[in-house]
Amino acid sequence: MPPNAECDIMARMKPPSVLVMMEPVSLPRLEGIARYAREHHWNLMLDDRLAGGISDWRGDGVIATLRRRSSRLAAVRKLTRAGIPVVDLTIECLRLRLPRVISDHTAIGRLGGEHFKARGFENVVWFSSGWSEVHRRRYQGFSDVFAKKVPRIGLRNLRRRLKECEKPVGVFAYNDTDAAQVVYAARELGLDVPDDVSVLGIGDDPFLCENQSTPISSIRQDLVRGAYEGADLLQRLMDGEAAPAEPVLIPPTGLTARASTDTLAHPDPLVRTALVYIDRHLGESFGAPEIAQALGIARHKLDRLFAEKLEHSVGTEIYSRRIARVKHLLGDPSKPVHAIAEECGFCNVAYLSNVFRKETGISPRAWRNRICAGPITPSACE
Repeated sequence: MPPNAECDIMARMKPPSVLVMMEPVSLPRLEGIARYAREHHWNLMLDDRLAGGISDWRGDGVIATLRRRSSRLAAVRKLTRAGIPVVDLTIECLRLRLPRVISDHTAIGRLGGEHFKARGFENVVWFSSGWSEVHRRRYQGFSDVFAKKVPRIGLRNLRRRLKECEKPVGVFAYNDTDAAQVVYAARELGLDVPDDVSVLGIGDDPFLCENQSTPISSIRQDLVRGAYEGADLLQRLMDGEAAPAEPVLIPPTGLTARASTDTLAHPDPLVRTALVYIDRHLGESFGAPEIAQALGIARHKLDRLFAEKLEHSVGTEIYSRRIARVKHLLGDPSKPVHAIAEECGFCNVAYLSNVFRKETGISPRAWRNRICAGPITPSACE
């Protein structure tokens, strides 16, 4: 055997040494990296544990969340010039050309818009305390749903804009921290959350979302999967594969609905009350007669109200809200399809499947598999 070939074999057998540069520390991302490292026998090191500094580190690859700190960027440039592959899990430093695995921020924005749209909101705003490429993509996806540039508000004018804007208003915040600031500002102004100001965040951080005066609805980023996929890309680069031309996009896994968006928007108070009734009784057997009785009006008046204000029947509204709830619940892989059918007012799974396939072209399980596809838990969606 040629001596060089023996060296190549030994190099391939040696466990890769991988440096993790994460700022700020993200436990879900560390979980995804650690899971891949255990499966592939990596040796991991954190950049803040290096005695000699990042620039002097010599290993096989780097996985990072690069921000704008110049010292880290300079270190990464030096490592890449030395031939060490680097995978970035963010898009804050696009001028630094690197392979990337990132959340699909445009899809996250669209999901936020669809949540408000399904709840009848046309009066919506975007709130963020900063601005970056991530903000821009989320904002763009949100605006796309409403086919217009949604108004943007920042921290300096948050209270003034909340006070002045037409109510009810849906506020989509850049992340859960910003969403918590909106809830706090609304309370200070004496506005009700969610009836005056409906608030949606991003990140689904239980500490922030569940420990507010009104618990915050939030979109679930799959940071674990993103980090796992980033680690897999790094392994392929270390094996000599070419870097992908575009960032790998990781879709959101769904939305956790809490009290901050538990309302429906419509200028007509009777319609709004009817919509709230429908939304809160989807698991029950009911129709127009029960809604009319709850509102204290005649059935024919309810039918005329829906025809004039919503341009469709009461039955169509119930049907569309049941399908929307099914789609939302399918994003939780731990919830069985038969439980979703019961919770959304379908008598059995077969009936739900027939209705859902007619509406979407695919079965509920196929829809779930599309949402939950990923290498970490391939059986989670079955």
